[in-house]
Amino acid sequence: MANKLQKLIYNLSAVAPLTFVFALVGYLQNGMSKVITISLLTGFILIILLYASFKYGEKHIASMVVRAKDVSPNDKWILAYVVTYLIPFSSIGWEHVDLKICGAISIIIICVLQYTIDAIPNPLFFIGGYHFYNLSTESGISGYILISKRKIRSIKNLKSVKRIFEFLLLDVERR
Repeated sequence: MANKLQKLIYNLSAVAPLTFVFALVGYLQNGMSKVITISLLTGFILIILLYASFKYGEKHIASMVVRAKDVSPNDKWILAYVVTYLIPFSSIGWEHVDLKICGAISIIIICVLQYTIDAIPNPLFFIGGYHFYNLSTESGISGYILISKRKIRSIKNLKSVKRIFEFLLLDVERR
């Protein structure tokens, strides 16, 4: 299982697309600025950190057998992500953005996410060609999020996974 730093990177990197939308809107409204440069750099750094953390986890986290009872697609969240995060950010006027308040809210969200055991899908994995599935096991535990490059159509095809976090699993099988 990944450590707290990797969980922090995973959760923080979910906002990388927001940093790019924020930078694009700022550029279109006001031209290039220091805030836009910082926003773009932040997005790229988060992507690089997630990639490095994910590759490390793929190599070093042991596989485990999973006995799935139910698997269902969970890619619909990406539409909610676009509608609730990206579209509102694209319509914000820069004169209405208070970076101190945004920073304070971000710190609160980061702190809360570090202590939750729920898994949230990361849009960067979706962009990278992964699909998300809800998974329930034969032991009666549900609420797992499974990340897979494959399109899983039968629970018989799901044999082993890597536990990234408590309720976030990575399919070991390749396409």
